[in-house]
Amino acid sequence: MEYRALAAELKKGPPAPVYLLYGAETLLRERAVEQIKEAEPFQVLRIDTAGLEWPSVADELYTAGFFSGRKLVVLVDEGNFVHNHREDVKAYAAAPSTSSVLVASIPSVKAPSVPESASVRHVACLPLRPDDLAVWVQSEFQRRGRAVDRAAVAALLERSDGSLAMLAGRVENLVTYAGARPKVELADVDALVRGQPAHKVYELALAAASKKPGRVLEILHRLLAEGEAAQRLLWQLAWEYRKIVEGKRLIEAGRRRFEVTSLLQITYYPDKFLALVDGHTLAELLEKHAAILETDVALKTGGGSELPLMTRLVLRLAAPSPVPTAAAR
Repeated sequence: MEYRALAAELKKGPPAPVYLLYGAETLLRERAVEQIKEAEPFQVLRIDTAGLEWPSVADELYTAGFFSGRKLVVLVDEGNFVHNHREDVKAYAAAPSTSSVLVASIPSVKAPSVPESASVRHVACLPLRPDDLAVWVQSEFQRRGRAVDRAAVAALLERSDGSLAMLAGRVENLVTYAGARPKVELADVDALVRGQPAHKVYELALAAASKKPGRVLEILHRLLAEGEAAQRLLWQLAWEYRKIVEGKRLIEAGRRRFEVTSLLQITYYPDKFLALVDGHTLAELLEKHAAILETDVALKTGGGSELPLMTRLVLRLAAPSPVPTAAAR
């Protein structure tokens, strides 16, 4: 089924024993997990599949939780876990646990090798067609209790790359920018979402992830002087670092390099992207992504002035990797 059919499916009865969420749209896969979580009072267990073996998953599925209610076991399959263990998953689906529901979030654009059945549901979380994007953006504003001009939607799409994560971030920023006004208009998009080429903002993320502190400060000051919104810069940094984190996890899980860029839909700078992945440890990337989120919270809650906060952040992102101690070598 397509992602948009999941909500109606869940209203028909209890969740199926197994859900395989696949597709390049990470945002849709995460929202699909949330919809399944809301279907009943689950105890949620989220598991990264790196280094994981099937017996550990089976133990969790067949073991009842400590509290009342069923368990929701969510596998973050950034490698090739479900495909590599498809016979195990098939066998489990034939005799699933009554105390758990299994959900696997798979970034592959291909349908899972475990077929659909009475116990297994596929949920396709694929990029939307251009005509559907406008409807999706309007629904995002409605979810936040706002109306939006058609002209504003058209301008927003024109100035975005079609990624749902990017669009969702910009919708959130526009709603915040509009304040108490019930309707977001074209003027809001013009004020907050600049019509400048996206690569200008991408330069900031590239300089930060390339660990060039002088260059990143130069770009930051230029972009802010040109009127770029700090929230947009934060969104771009968060998006880039999430992609690098996903790339690192895929490589550490054994995926080939060309598969990584294909799965993450990195089409316009694959070699540079992989170099950024190679230049960081996973722990370092997670720490830097957390720093972006901390800065976002500080800006939204008045925890500091814009320029000092952004300056401190980009210098933190551009900091070189820590030198390993003698004990760690």
